Amino acid sequence: MAGLWCKRGSRGAYTAWARATGRIALVASLVALPGCSELAQPSEAAAPPVQPPYVALAAKYLLSALKDRTSYAGFEISGLRWVDTIKGRAWLACVHFQDRGHLRSYALFIQDNAVVDARYAVETDTCETQTYTPFDLVTGELGRPTAPVQPPLY
Repeated sequence: MAGLWCKRGSRGAYTAWARATGRIALVASLVALPGCSELAQPSEAAAPPVQPPYVALAAKYLLSALKDRTSYAGFEISGLRWVDTIKGRAWLACVHFQDRGHLRSYALFIQDNAVVDARYAVETDTCETQTYTPFDLVTGELGRPTAPVQPPLY
């Protein structure tokens, strides 16, 4: 009868029960974790589609978005990069231009041969590390700078 009330005897039963519970929890987590780890991985690694005619798309978009084209100059565009966005996978092209003497960087996101999103570039776009080529904003021709707008002669 003394063994039932002994503090040492009851601790041993509790410790054995705690060890068994811990082992069951460990086994359950080892079984469940491999299934959870696949949730964070993409289900299919889609190859990027064929590159769109991004210079012409960028020129068309910027002509419609810029209100006073005469105050902008020196348009340059980077190559395309396949990136993840909130709207899904898209091509990213960065554009540099002079805005009244200040260098601006703009990020254009292209899906299905259309600009689906655009913004002033942020650090995560990594536009500052890209190489740029001049392009004509009016014709969308790569390698040729935009001709300056001349005021009327009269």
